[in-house]
Amino acid sequence: MTDPMDDDDMLAAEYAIGLLADEAQEAARMRIATDPVFAARVLDWERQLAPLADLDPVAPPARARGALLQRLFPEPARVSLWQRLGFWQVLSGGAIAAAVALAVLDLGPQTQPTGGPLYAAEIATDAGDFRVIALVDKVRDEVVLTRTAGAAPSGRILQVWAHGPGEPAQSVGLWPDGESIALALPPEIAAVRGTLTLGISEEPPGGSPTGRPSGRVFGTVDIPGVTAVP
Repeated sequence: MTDPMDDDDMLAAEYAIGLLADEAQEAARMRIATDPVFAARVLDWERQLAPLADLDPVAPPARARGALLQRLFPEPARVSLWQRLGFWQVLSGGAIAAAVALAVLDLGPQTQPTGGPLYAAEIATDAGDFRVIALVDKVRDEVVLTRTAGAAPSGRILQVWAHGPGEPAQSVGLWPDGESIALALPPEIAAVRGTLTLGISEEPPGGSPTGRPSGRVFGTVDIPGVTAVP
């Protein structure tokens, strides 16, 4: 039996899909930056839902739609997340199967902090055409990044940068392809205390030829309060 979604799961899913706006969206972003457990829930939802974005739209049979909605959402008093989204108007046959799988599997967050400092933030363009969720794990001294919108231009790659207060940007590593990547923090970045700044740029294959961002910088984010592992 699938555990029911709690309020935080619903909020994380709504943020991942893009249903939130204005104050609600900003409040969720603040929680991502300050609440590692909530950030992990958002990251898990974005990983689960990302494959649906590439599927061609087609309307499902009306009878199948009604039967599945009744099974998934038997309480008519609460309008479901999928109904608010107009989910059925954008699903293909393959996506319907994926949605059913999401409904019958455990939808709880799969990525849970295991102890020690963990910091979360979102790197995004102002236009919202590029978004990455970043989790900095100070136990392992690595950053895990998941891209949920946008990509490098054709023939280019992503490069991840970081620096401490008043320091120049330093390369953390290249992100040639894939939706997620884990990169070890260079010793100088792992040693940062206080505010850690992360950024992502698009660069030629092999990385920036200058040792600094040379292409478009998609965005940066400041992560305050970074400490060492006790």
